[in-house]
Amino acid sequence: MADSITERFWKTMREYRSAVVLLLGLEAVLLMLLLAALWLQPSGSATRTVLVADFVLVGTGFFGAVYVLYRCRQYRPVD
Repeated sequence: MADSITERFWKTMREYRSAVVLLLGLEAVLLMLLLAALWLQPSGSATRTVLVADFVLVGTGFFGAVYVLYRCRQYRPVD
């Protein structure tokens, strides 16, 4: 029986697990740098607004990578 689209997607994600781990590490470094930059900016500056937006975007990517790794770890092949 042919695999469903979902099964093929997660099979592909498992094949690229090392790339997702690399992405997760990069996202973690970027989040730390953004936190340091946020801490150094005054509270009313326009730069701080852009940093907050960047923090949200990078944080979303971070949690997306965590979710992919979690799903790959939970995978149990169907017999």
